[in-house]
Amino acid sequence: MKAISSHVWLTPDLALGFHHFNYLEGEYDGLAHTHAEYSIVMCMSGAVEVLYEDRREIVRSGEILIVNPGEVHRCRFGVDAPNSRGFTLIVRPAVLHAVVEAMALPYSYFSRVFRFQGKFRNPEAFELTAKLIDEYREQRRGYGPMIEMMVRQILVHLFRSWPSDAVLPLEFRLAPQLPWLHMHRAMEYMNSHGKGAFRLPDLCDHVGASASRFIPLFKNSSGISPHSYYNALLIFKARRLLQVEGSSTKEAAYALGFKNVSHFCTLFHQLTGSTPKAGLGAPDDLLAPGAFLAGSSGPKSRSKLETLYAFTHLPESW
Repeated sequence: MKAISSHVWLTPDLALGFHHFNYLEGEYDGLAHTHAEYSIVMCMSGAVEVLYEDRREIVRSGEILIVNPGEVHRCRFGVDAPNSRGFTLIVRPAVLHAVVEAMALPYSYFSRVFRFQGKFRNPEAFELTAKLIDEYREQRRGYGPMIEMMVRQILVHLFRSWPSDAVLPLEFRLAPQLPWLHMHRAMEYMNSHGKGAFRLPDLCDHVGASASRFIPLFKNSSGISPHSYYNALLIFKARRLLQVEGSSTKEAAYALGFKNVSHFCTLFHQLTGSTPKAGLGAPDDLLAPGAFLAGSSGPKSRSKLETLYAFTHLPESW
């Protein structure tokens, strides 16, 4: 039984909002990507794993972590518990700076974009979050302005208690990024459509953007095309089926929507340099970061950048 639950609210300009989620492992997989917004992850139960280029963070119940603009990362749900329930605030840098500037926080004067480090707890923020969720569920008259006000209140509580020495100026120059909402919708579509049902025009319709706009922005945020990303995501899921759930090659292929096993094995080999069965013998190396950057195991048509982004942060063990 699927326990997926996902509710998103954003202001019309997509500058401020939240994502309230409850996911089992495998329901909302994603590979490495970046975005221009802050994602403030608040874990309410279970745990959320956030993997960066240089470290791994586990956000447990009652903890808060901020994914900063431009940070290459991916998240995994259903960690240390059957499901991960949480609340993510989505905030554009200009909105966040306006809040910290209005609070006259010391670091608001030396940069317009900040890098927040570490994790911490803030019971007041979680209490407000519970009230915000109730407001969203009830959707009484005027709930939109009320929710926006409550999101800003949560931000004030967070920044009041976030240690100043854990806030650094962030200098980054990102190419135009896919808005968080569009990346989220793309991940929803990719996770809910098997290989035989995946269609790029349908993906763009689900996202709510034209192909001419969506594709280049998606490549800026992920390093590869939507189709290449989707194929890599399928192989990511295949590892779980083969190594954790004990599925056979045939079972994994059909579970992922392939019409025949041969097609599945071909794609698996193209992206990993190994067959599904052979890959089971080396779980610590299969799809490890940078595994195909030097040598001939990866397809020659893929650039080093594409390969790095496609496979960065795939876990070496489960």
